[in-house]
Amino acid sequence: MKKILFFLILTNSFSFAQRADFFKEDITFRLDSTYIDVEGVYWFLNNYDKPVFSDIFYPFPVSSGSEIDSIRLFNITAGQKTKYNLESGSGISFNLFIPPKDTVLFQIGYRQKLNGDSAVYILRSTQVWGKPLERAEYKLMTSLIFKIKNFSYLPDKIYKIDNKKIYYWKKENFMPKVDMVFKF
Repeated sequence: MKKILFFLILTNSFSFAQRADFFKEDITFRLDSTYIDVEGVYWFLNNYDKPVFSDIFYPFPVSSGSEIDSIRLFNITAGQKTKYNLESGSGISFNLFIPPKDTVLFQIGYRQKLNGDSAVYILRSTQVWGKPLERAEYKLMTSLIFKIKNFSYLPDKIYKIDNKKIYYWKKENFMPKVDMVFKF
């Protein structure tokens, strides 16, 4: 809850100024019994005639595993790595700049060692933006023998390719009410 409150304060500090529109994400999860690796692409839009500057807080699910390692942040639009600040292990913050009437894409990734029989990806932080994601796609990749007992969202499709099982979700106008949880 502290993470979400911090995220609210951070993003709402710009509520009187122009702010970016977070409207799409495409996430790939790789999961085994020890680690979850998350790799996502996030789309931000500036609908205004002036540039948007803001700080973004990206939360980590600290309750489902140990410390996050291998954090990766890349501004795809600019073609460069982006500096970030680690926020007490609960997430990272970074600066977002979007020229007028433009879109910026970021790739964010991390790996987390799990401490139990489930992995979590925080989705509820989308609520902070005050609107649903226009589009979201999620893919979970596991070995064929790795068994998932429960999902917080049932997959739309399941594929078996090259000794991997790929679970797939496609969402439109998506306002998550719970986080993405994979119990194994």
